[in-house]
Amino acid sequence: MMKFKQTLFVSGLCLIVFIIGADSFVIAPLLPAIERGFQINLSQAAFAVSAYAISYAVGAPLLGPLGDRYPRKRLLLTGIGLFILGSWLCAVAPTIMSFYLFRAMAGIGAALTLPNVWALIGQTFRGRQRNVIMGITMSALSLSIAIGVPLGTWVAQLASWQSAFWLSAGLSAVALLGLSVVIPSATMVKRSITYLRSYQAVWASHQTCLTLVVTLIWMTGFYSVYTFLGTFATTQFHLNTLQVGELFSLYGACNFVASFFSGHLMTHVGALKAVRVHGTLSALMILGMVVGRHSLVIVAVSLGGLALVQGLGVPALTTYVVNLLPAQRSTVTAFNSSFLYLGLTLSSLVGGLGYAWIGFSGIALVAAGMLLLAVGLTVLVERVSGDEEDFFER
Repeated sequence: MMKFKQTLFVSGLCLIVFIIGADSFVIAPLLPAIERGFQINLSQAAFAVSAYAISYAVGAPLLGPLGDRYPRKRLLLTGIGLFILGSWLCAVAPTIMSFYLFRAMAGIGAALTLPNVWALIGQTFRGRQRNVIMGITMSALSLSIAIGVPLGTWVAQLASWQSAFWLSAGLSAVALLGLSVVIPSATMVKRSITYLRSYQAVWASHQTCLTLVVTLIWMTGFYSVYTFLGTFATTQFHLNTLQVGELFSLYGACNFVASFFSGHLMTHVGALKAVRVHGTLSALMILGMVVGRHSLVIVAVSLGGLALVQGLGVPALTTYVVNLLPAQRSTVTAFNSSFLYLGLTLSSLVGGLGYAWIGFSGIALVAAGMLLLAVGLTVLVERVSGDEEDFFER
């Protein structure tokens, strides 16, 4: 059983992961209000999403090696501080250009925060406990979709769109204060690893490179479906905005439950096997949406199933990544986060073009193929990984 201080430590990590997750997704339903507030068009408002995502995708690998050289506690708290400052400035931004800048600042803060969250878990916990804590912490991302986004939009509707950023900054400040007290002192050990050595270690490892490619392909495929599900549901079933939100809340709730308990599954079957099994099941759930595309019930059931298997598979993949190179944990997790956001960016760009040509069904078929390709690559990863049981004792 975890000690009380460890419980507070994990709770603080869950809180900041929840806030950053909600901040990443809540911007989408706020775009019309931002458009009106700055008197711009929707495409200009939507660039706020890109400013955040690009800053994260570029910032994560640039900042990642810092966690392998300097105390992760200090870097984590600095990242949260930048995120708070960026969120607060977004709430008071006088122009759309300054809003872009402050969203980018928040993205940099998130890029410094989340990789060090995963690295701290890998450094602080061992074996079965590490698997469980990783699953619990990652479930906070799912919870941010299920209740964080509706909460943010409700607050924005009650007051103004700026209120969502005030709320994000305020809750982040609570997490900052709490974590500054409870992060274990063992994380203050200083390392003498240079930027170049960190990058060399990552790219010299075939196992690490292959796993990062698995992340990229997996996330590109998954987000291709997730990004355009709302558009498909609106046109196919004539759902309104609230009903589409309920559909995504269903996904978030199911994903949260699966993520929360994913650590126990990893302990029994191994992380890489869990990735393989649930990647395959994810492809089948997506195919279920294609087959049952004329029935809202079948689509909803398939979406719930996809949420469950994603909630079991993605934490397993992240846990596997965390354990790849213990001396370069921050760098590896930073690249993994960057590849995740790159997958999100690619799915939006390519999927946006593909949706007009092949529709949602075509995109879903391609996505299912990409997930199966990612699963196939795990076979190559396993061949160069050695004994997985020994691997997870690192």
